[in-house]
Amino acid sequence: MKKTDRKDIHEKYHKKTKAQHRIIDEKNFTYRIILSVINKYLKGRKKILDIGCGAGTIDFYLADKGHDVTGIDISGKAIGSCIQTAKNLGLKNVKFKQVNFPKETISGKFDFIICSEVIEHLEDDKLAIEKIVKLLKKGGILILTTPSESAPLHKWGLTKAFDKRVGHLRRYYIGKINGMITISELKILESKITEGPLRNFLFINPVAGKFVKVVNRFFSGPVTIMDNFTVKIFGGSDIIIVAKKLGGE
Repeated sequence: MKKTDRKDIHEKYHKKTKAQHRIIDEKNFTYRIILSVINKYLKGRKKILDIGCGAGTIDFYLADKGHDVTGIDISGKAIGSCIQTAKNLGLKNVKFKQVNFPKETISGKFDFIICSEVIEHLEDDKLAIEKIVKLLKKGGILILTTPSESAPLHKWGLTKAFDKRVGHLRRYYIGKINGMITISELKILESKITEGPLRNFLFINPVAGKFVKVVNRFFSGPVTIMDNFTVKIFGGSDIIIVAKKLGGE
């Protein structure tokens, strides 16, 4: 993939992204896995950075909880929709900026950094980890998620079109991404595989994806229970890592 194509891919991905008018809850099917992990480690009011914030859905949820949130994304369309959503919701403690991370970065130090489904898009993933470490305060928490090389649908050859469409440069084995984390100033607190092939299929298949809104509204709990069962049978599709900055400033 040509370097000049990176921004175009993300702008195309977000061409239908629109400003939102409500805040999700913890049972939202799309975000319930990562929100359960965030809520486990997020105690007290924090200064949060969301790298690759997209439509900002998680950011509005966290800002509504009283946290000071900054979202950055390479897509101008995504950032524009986030700014409008913040106005729609009347949230003053959340801000957004278009940033081509990790080539570009922002100033400041953060208690909590989210990098969800982003690192697989970045040409220099090692530089991204280095920049994240610099942005974290001592004792700060990183939550990172990324698609697994061992995902059942990927092993069955069903993710190629999706990976190309959204601009994935790579997938990770859990041992590799753990290794990248541990050679930095970060200590892994938790590392696991989540998301079964049922849930994964709903997000990577354009036709199946049309049913996600219905699942979010009516069937989030039952579908999650079924998906957890498929994880036990076939294995997971996504990696979640929680790490803590030990040394430095």
